[in-house]
Amino acid sequence: MSDSPPLISYAAELRRKALHLGALVLPAGILLLGRPHAAAVLVPLAVVAVLCDWARVRVAPARRVLHALFAGLMRPEEIPPLGGPVVLNGATWMCVASAVCALVFPPAVAAAAMAMVMVGDGAAAVVGRRFGRTLWPGGLKSVEGTAAFAATAFAVGLAVVFWPGAGLTLAACASGAVVGAIAEAVPVPVNDNVRVPLVAGAAMLAVLALF
Repeated sequence: MSDSPPLISYAAELRRKALHLGALVLPAGILLLGRPHAAAVLVPLAVVAVLCDWARVRVAPARRVLHALFAGLMRPEEIPPLGGPVVLNGATWMCVASAVCALVFPPAVAAAAMAMVMVGDGAAAVVGRRFGRTLWPGGLKSVEGTAAFAATAFAVGLAVVFWPGAGLTLAACASGAVVGAIAEAVPVPVNDNVRVPLVAGAAMLAVLALF
């Protein structure tokens, strides 16, 4: 069963999720730079990404260049016609989410939340498409994909837990992984690259505040 309709080829899905892993440089940068410097880098990056998506719908030469480079990794709904509505692709949403997380969360929470969606979302899609058999009620995501998200999100969150001076606890990491997995599976009209890290980050922040 599919975890991400409409489908691109499985090989393209693997390449798309490999980009998520490469984007782990963003949460690493949040930890290394701290909130002010990370925001100073990530906010302009998000603005540039949004402008590129605008240009590929409004400026024909920009569209040709950007689609020649990246169209094979985009889903059908991320490729509107020239002159049509501006649609942000997954990578742009990731840049926007990184900037927002860097602005609103402590560095450890922001880094863990972004790392969780980058690794967990990829695992959910790859495992769900290949091994997913049981769908959640009323949704298109599989139980197997959600389990893969939670497990891999927790594993990558441990890197932040053990980062010197980060201040993230095991309980917070576990809450972020589980809540993030649920947020990824819920069929709501908000891009998962945004909703998952924000919800996971809020869960981690709540656990840290309580305990």
